[in-house]
Amino acid sequence: MANEIVNQLAALQHIATFSAAVRGHELGGWRIGEGSALATCIRCGAEVRVYFPALQPEMDGLALACQCGKRAAGERAA
Repeated sequence: MANEIVNQLAALQHIATFSAAVRGHELGGWRIGEGSALATCIRCGAEVRVYFPALQPEMDGLALACQCGKRAAGERAA
């Protein structure tokens, strides 16, 4: 990976980790794939993915949308 992409990915992972932690999640290790990286909350299994295309980096996932534990509780109720 080019140095610029590595720096961009590290910054996105840091932001995603902080954002998930605000919601009570504790992310495990990042798995890096082609154009994205994925981490999972070790407590409830909610995921967060960061995308690092050259034009517009993005991130999404349940770990950014809900409090830790709510996903697991919702699955039990279903």
